[in-house]
Amino acid sequence: MERQRLMEQGPSPAESAPAAPSALPSAPIKRRSTARRWWAAALVGAVLVLHAWVGRQFALTMAAWHEQGPALAPVEVVVQGDLKPAEPVRKRRVAPPVVAVAPEAAAEGSSLATSVQPSPAPEPAPKATTEAPPVPQAETVVAGAEAPAEPPRAAPPDPWPPSTRIRYSLKGYYRGDFSGSAQVLWLREGERYRVEMEVVIGPRAAPIVSRRVFSEGRLGPDGLVPLRYEEDTRVLFSRARRLALSFEPGEAGKPGVLVLPDGSRRPAPVGTQDSASQFVQLAWLFGTNPTPIQAGDKVSFPLALARRSDQWSYVVGDPVTVDTPAGPVQTIHAKPQRELDPWRRDLIAEVWFAPALQYLPVRMQVLVDADTYALMVMEGLPELVKQPLPPSPAPPPASSVSPAATGATATPGATAAPAATPAAQPAPTDRLGATNPVNSANPSASASPSKP
Repeated sequence: MERQRLMEQGPSPAESAPAAPSALPSAPIKRRSTARRWWAAALVGAVLVLHAWVGRQFALTMAAWHEQGPALAPVEVVVQGDLKPAEPVRKRRVAPPVVAVAPEAAAEGSSLATSVQPSPAPEPAPKATTEAPPVPQAETVVAGAEAPAEPPRAAPPDPWPPSTRIRYSLKGYYRGDFSGSAQVLWLREGERYRVEMEVVIGPRAAPIVSRRVFSEGRLGPDGLVPLRYEEDTRVLFSRARRLALSFEPGEAGKPGVLVLPDGSRRPAPVGTQDSASQFVQLAWLFGTNPTPIQAGDKVSFPLALARRSDQWSYVVGDPVTVDTPAGPVQTIHAKPQRELDPWRRDLIAEVWFAPALQYLPVRMQVLVDADTYALMVMEGLPELVKQPLPPSPAPPPASSVSPAATGATATPGATAAPAATPAAQPAPTDRLGATNPVNSANPSASASPSKP
């Protein structure tokens, strides 16, 4: 009966009421939730700051591109024939007016003239005067014709190669073997030049990766004077990436300014080259050197890169015979004196120049890291082309062309400066010319070969 009564009555309120939760764990739970909120807020803030920084950098880059003008477009050329191999000829770097000066004027010439050594040419003049007395009438003719007769005999060949296009076969390795094609186009018109380099991985109709670089500028007494550099990279299923550099050359003999893609400005010493012009500059240095190039020679110049300007040095190795469509060709092997840096990821390019083909590069090997490389080998004779250069989108300032490059004397002050420069400079001691920073790190090593 008691049991039945308890069942009918039901549980007591104390027994049926749920147990009150303990208040002790509530404090740690609140602290953990507060910490999560702070971490979430910090993460959101960091993401916003990162997006703001990326947006600012992108805006600066776009503004710099806008200021540098429109992109350079490829040039279609007309092929006129093939460049045949020929015996290399020593070329002078001096303009014709330097050769035609009188002996006393040659003694006051520039350091560039002494590097080419044109002064010994007028030495036979006293002998011609002493041999002339037996024929008095002919003496006046020889004396009067002596000065104009000298330039045709000593007239140097054109130091620059003609407008040329070279095609290469391409193969390499990047997470697997790849193949493609490449070409280098060199155009020259008066004192202007243009270099186009194109690399295509995969079929040309539908490339996987393609990169085209441009370099425009002027020809100066010290070689190429770049004014504009552009790089256009396209990857399949990705947006094209454009990079542009501009140069503001200084007055004669003074450093200029390099404008990087982000708009920042860096000093550009005299002789600064870009990634495309450096190979033509090397060919010009080798072709105009008064003496044959030998293993161990070193060439140095400032090189403008995407984010900085750095001193770049090439060391000449032993002569190498390279098989070409014209047969085996003797080449000059130039290798950068630089180690692979995984942080900077600079492209290390070894080049083989052929003296018999106007010192044009017949083989190039580009190293990215220890496992990534690209090898370009000339697949046909260089093609002689003809095409007027398009108008420069950003004409250089008037000060970019020095009086020494044109032979003009704009003002009396401008003519006095070059005349005073040779007196202050020492005699040339390097093998590749006094006006170029060759063997600058070891001048004693380069002084001995220059005496002969």
